[in-house]
Amino acid sequence: MADFEFLTPEDAWDALIEYKQKYYRKYIAAYSGDRRELNATSDRGMFWQRQGKCKVHVPVAADIAATSADLLFSEEPSFVCYDEETEDNESKQQKRLDELVDNNNLHGKLNEAAESCAVLGDIFLKLNWWKDEIEYPVITVAQGDSAWAEFVLGVLKCIHFFSIVKRDTKKNKVYRVYERYEPGKITMAMYQGDENRLGTDMGDAALAEYGFAREIIPPVNDMLAVHIPNIKPNRRYRDGNLGRSDFDELRNLMDSLDETYSSWMRDIRLAKARTIVPAEYLKRKPQEMLDGLAQSASWEFDTDVESYVAMDIRNPDGTVPGITMQQFAIRSAEHAATCTDILRNIYAIAGYSPQSFGLDIDGMAQSGTALHIREKKSFNTRGKKETYWKSPLESIMTAMVHLDNALWPEKGSDADDQVKVRFADSMANDISTMSSAVQMLRSANAASTEVAVQMLHPDWTKKQIAEEVERLKLNERLMLMNSDVLSREEIRKLYLEEDETLAKNAINEIDAQREEEAGNNLPELMENDTSGTGQTN
Repeated sequence: MADFEFLTPEDAWDALIEYKQKYYRKYIAAYSGDRRELNATSDRGMFWQRQGKCKVHVPVAADIAATSADLLFSEEPSFVCYDEETEDNESKQQKRLDELVDNNNLHGKLNEAAESCAVLGDIFLKLNWWKDEIEYPVITVAQGDSAWAEFVLGVLKCIHFFSIVKRDTKKNKVYRVYERYEPGKITMAMYQGDENRLGTDMGDAALAEYGFAREIIPPVNDMLAVHIPNIKPNRRYRDGNLGRSDFDELRNLMDSLDETYSSWMRDIRLAKARTIVPAEYLKRKPQEMLDGLAQSASWEFDTDVESYVAMDIRNPDGTVPGITMQQFAIRSAEHAATCTDILRNIYAIAGYSPQSFGLDIDGMAQSGTALHIREKKSFNTRGKKETYWKSPLESIMTAMVHLDNALWPEKGSDADDQVKVRFADSMANDISTMSSAVQMLRSANAASTEVAVQMLHPDWTKKQIAEEVERLKLNERLMLMNSDVLSREEIRKLYLEEDETLAKNAINEIDAQREEEAGNNLPELMENDTSGTGQTN
């Protein structure tokens, strides 16, 4: 693999543009709702290819993409780089990693990336740095239609990035910076072209003008960019390494939804009340009345009287008909049922439960097991996507830590750290459901205290879980002591296995507490004794 030859910038651009035209473009149109693009990317004979006065685009594609991002990253994932055995989340390496995550607003960027990834099927993350101005590595989101990745045996070898730095609309010129990321090296160039052509290399002087160099050697050997597929396989390119859009093969159904909704809106327009009257009932145009052009008279519609429609009609006997009232029915039930059925199919084919989008809820608010059963398809799709996100995210975050250590060694990052990502459960069980499950397991002696704590707090570290277990054990012992169930000797034995001093202190504490309670109860006992004696005499 040492003699592997990368594509030239021109060849990578051509490959990207070809793939964009064949795959990305129609899904971008459905997501953005751009009418020209919807017309240009629709199949022959479909709704957006035909002429029509009023066409409504239903943003179902945007809804699916946003829901996909919510399922993955509505709750912020955790990134850890501490020792797996001790899980010391107070280490300086972990604190620096948390600082890098916050400085990059990583949660927001991941939501942005996940939504675009659902649309296109691919997204890229890359690392940049500007040591003189920013004291941490910066993670950048690159859209799937602005980069081209090369693979060997399914392993990422390099990524070609094309970023627009300037547009000259008057001269129809576009200036792009080209970057090729490979392990331990970044190659750059500046190109002048247009919207569809990469154009010509402007040379080193143009690069220097923007503060770039032809070749950059990072201080680490990590790959500083990653490719993240939405889900695989791509049904159209099964032998490729690129991902599949959530909208794959759904454009025709989306067009049908737009057609149905547009028909519904047309019914509403046609159903406006109209009063059909002879033309003579309307006003003459003012200019014609002045000129006296009776022979060529025409009539105007008074916009303040919205219900009148003039008709140049006669009865069979030549007389003028009277006023006629007309109003068409709105087929709302039929249109609503059709739209709902199309939506249900779109969501299901995209890999989600219709209930995730508010369909078939019937006013029920569910959580826990019922929610997981009802939305199982959505949870399964989220689980698949997490498998494609996990490894690239860990790779780019590990590279960020290594780059941070090389550029700012005093900040706390370690060159040997490996970052792990833990996805949060965006629809976790509610506390009552989980508490009931833990209680049943504990009652059946089927789970230890440690397992119970881990079930209730899946995001806790081992150290936090161990500390909570110790607090629970201490609480149990104190409850037994205060209930007079244990004798002094039993208390001593209970603690003896851990600490003899602790046992003595516990016994003394219990003795003092019992003496204090006895002292508080003594006046009441004496009063009862005195009153009882008086009654006897």
